[in-house]
Amino acid sequence: MIVRGWHFSFDAGGDAALATLYYPADGGRLEEARLTGQVPAAAGEPWPLVIMMPGINVAPDSYRWLAHRLVPTGVCVVTYAAIGSLGPAGQGITPGLDLDALSPANLGSRPVATALGPLLDRLAGLSEADGAPAAGMLDLSRVVVGGHSAGGTVALHSSDPGWVPGVRAVFAYGAHTMTATALGRGEAAVMAIPAKVPVMLLAGTDDGVIAASRDRYHRDDATDDGDGDDGGDGDDVHDPVRRTFEEAIGHRRGDSWLVELAGAGHFAACHPVDTTSGRAFLEPDPVGADPAVRALLGDLVAVFIAASLGEPAGISLEQLVEHDLVAHWYRR
Repeated sequence: MIVRGWHFSFDAGGDAALATLYYPADGGRLEEARLTGQVPAAAGEPWPLVIMMPGINVAPDSYRWLAHRLVPTGVCVVTYAAIGSLGPAGQGITPGLDLDALSPANLGSRPVATALGPLLDRLAGLSEADGAPAAGMLDLSRVVVGGHSAGGTVALHSSDPGWVPGVRAVFAYGAHTMTATALGRGEAAVMAIPAKVPVMLLAGTDDGVIAASRDRYHRDDATDDGDGDDGGDGDDVHDPVRRTFEEAIGHRRGDSWLVELAGAGHFAACHPVDTTSGRAFLEPDPVGADPAVRALLGDLVAVFIAASLGEPAGISLEQLVEHDLVAHWYRR
């Protein structure tokens, strides 16, 4: 088995989108692909689907490494880039987000994700006539939605199978549900998520993008108290990821995790990091992430997915979180 990608487009709720489906391919049939480059899918049962939603202006190639980590475990992975409105920032790569659905009047009344439904519909309709090597090989009753940064926020709000048919779990890196006051909520307000499936929140202890975004939420503890750390009285640290885990998940079933990786920044989930767009400049060395951190991140996601799908993984999350690079972890 080898990892191959098939590129396609779809209409992401009115926004043009380019996507890549990574699938297990039959490495023994390369001769058939000599002229087309389309390697047939490996034989077997239909594979679960993992959707990786991008951060704002983060090219999906940044998540190819994760596809290479996950596909050999027996899943397909799809990444995409929708080109849509970024509000005052104009247009760019977006995971597809209905901001009005996050308003106080509308939260919980409809899906926040605008690209997920069209993407799943497109994948459900794949056929050999499309030239799709994995046509008929996707098990869309077993879907895991993941995301990075803004894509992770959309993933967290997509944790309801009523809104995302087939979803079995969600995961997010460098994401939270604290809302900007511009959305009509109070200061530093954390929005609840459905969390009807297992949730994994992953974060880095040195996330420069989240730290630099604190003024969006107008926290009282963001005012300078003269001690030089811009931390107010020091008792209420600006940590929207941990607050999301503590406040946004309204149950304790033991299937949801928060794992904080020591020394990791906002772009530890990306390889390579594109420093020409997005906000990578907010971190001292966005391209210098420790490969060991990225490897651990991939292991955590892979084992969480396996556990959520009831598949063997060879190691447990309980074992992984004892790794030296895990600064803190929590389970609920």
